[in-house]
Amino acid sequence: MPAISRDELKTILAFGVHIAKLDQKFDIWEKKILGRFAEAMRLSPDERKALATQRFSLGKGLHALESDGARVLLVKLMCAVSFVDGSASDQELEFIERVVTRLKSQVFILPREDWGRYEKEVFKALEDLKLA
Repeated sequence: MPAISRDELKTILAFGVHIAKLDQKFDIWEKKILGRFAEAMRLSPDERKALATQRFSLGKGLHALESDGARVLLVKLMCAVSFVDGSASDQELEFIERVVTRLKSQVFILPREDWGRYEKEVFKALEDLKLA
């Protein structure tokens, strides 16, 4: 996977937090996957708190993702978070669709019944980045 900056990873995580909160049910499985992502990034407690409480802007967030690798990882994380509990809500699906539509590069998305594999792919990609 091409290099992805720490700032891009923070943006991707912010999207993950946003999508987890969309349906008003920020459940344990969503918290776990996002916690693992933050852990893999070695975010400090202060950084985690800042990400959890920051205002979210779809436009600014997408603009901050400069690499195609970051855009692909973003979509995979959003799909993984939305499907981690076994199903994606209408709000989550709608948001993912809006993001994919606004991305400059073409991102392929698997059929929904296959979204469960995205979690493994996200963490493999983070491992491949060899975050320090």
